Amino acid sequence: MPEYTISTADGDDWPALGVSLAAVLRPRSFECEVVEDSEVLTFRTGAATVSASWELLGTWYVDVEDVPSLETADLIVAEMARQLAEATGRQAVQHRITDH
Repeated sequence: MPEYTISTADGDDWPALGVSLAAVLRPRSFECEVVEDSEVLTFRTGAATVSASWELLGTWYVDVEDVPSLETADLIVAEMARQLAEATGRQAVQHRITDH
């Protein structure tokens, strides 16, 4: 199960989203079913289950389970980062921290 972080390019904290996590982080180009949308966002897309949570100061932690390929996981998280950047006006940087 690949794991990722999404942080600001300048290392500053993310501003408050002001809306539900799903409104910002659920990838719009993937068909998704939201399972939980509270302090943790969990959604399913295809066979994959994706969870996003605020783990470290200024950093989102994303866990992707049962994904068919690392490339698919990378695409999901890249879109989440892009949408987060659009919603906040901050440049987002994502890093894969594990790939198993």
